[in-house]
Amino acid sequence: MNKILQNKWLVLSCRVALGAILLAASISKILDMTGFVNTVVGYGLIPTTLAQIYGWIVPWVELYLGCSLILGVLPRVSAAISILLTASFAIASTYALEKSPDSTCGCFGSFIALSHPVSLTIDGIMFLMALVVLVNKSPEFLTLGQWFDRINPNLHTRKKTSYFTALVGTICLFMALVAAVTYGVDSLASSMNRAGITEEKVNILSPISDMVSKPLQEGKPVMLYVFAERCSSCEIVKPIIEETAREYQDTVAYFNIDYYQFTSQLIEMGIVSTPTVWVITSQNTNGTFNLLEKFGGSLEREDLKNALDKAVSLLR
Repeated sequence: MNKILQNKWLVLSCRVALGAILLAASISKILDMTGFVNTVVGYGLIPTTLAQIYGWIVPWVELYLGCSLILGVLPRVSAAISILLTASFAIASTYALEKSPDSTCGCFGSFIALSHPVSLTIDGIMFLMALVVLVNKSPEFLTLGQWFDRINPNLHTRKKTSYFTALVGTICLFMALVAAVTYGVDSLASSMNRAGITEEKVNILSPISDMVSKPLQEGKPVMLYVFAERCSSCEIVKPIIEETAREYQDTVAYFNIDYYQFTSQLIEMGIVSTPTVWVITSQNTNGTFNLLEKFGGSLEREDLKNALDKAVSLLR
């Protein structure tokens, strides 16, 4: 058994795979930090202030651990921290599963909505991969330190401070590169969305479809707001949505939908987390609806108003 756990290819696979999962999770959270913080607060597991601190710190810790594991810099230390982080995720998911079984975990921000059972399964896999890396005592294999040693064999043995500084500096540069690319791609996507108006065809199930069909037939776009009780994120965006709805009451129809009242329909529609806002412009002859914009998690007033302005202009 020990021989299997010390296999360099197994350790490398676990190290890189765990790092990739943490990196993906961090990027999805960094792109919607406010939404993730609100999700953590919404769990109600710890006091609000501590939840907010945890929510702001975790994505950057995940980014560091992901880069550290992929580059192979102090992998056993990073694996140990990953185990503690994964344990906190598992505790939160278990608590949320008991409190609200139909809710989602927010593990990958608003990019991928995972149910808590799926989240706990992933946590278990991450724990096992981190454990494999942690118990590994074999020589370094395909790590940044190994590459440095090939360039300058004396750096590791004679200049330990310079060696450590070079490793940490490389991780910081890699983190900065990942963050820059992430924000750059997100900004480019946002610019492209603003430049061109595109609509997605979606299915809306009865009785929700019956609600939105009438105003659409009258030439009014629809703003659909899906909320849930005890959802802290919903409480944060609710004033923005209601004030905007009043401002556009003559040109846009507004409906709020209780997630727990229409859970099965909403899940089939692809809405698995709250808060969610859909801006719908029209209904097609085949029964599908044209979705102009959708928002999940955090919401900026200007973004919502821009979406409604585009919807109104399309129907003029």
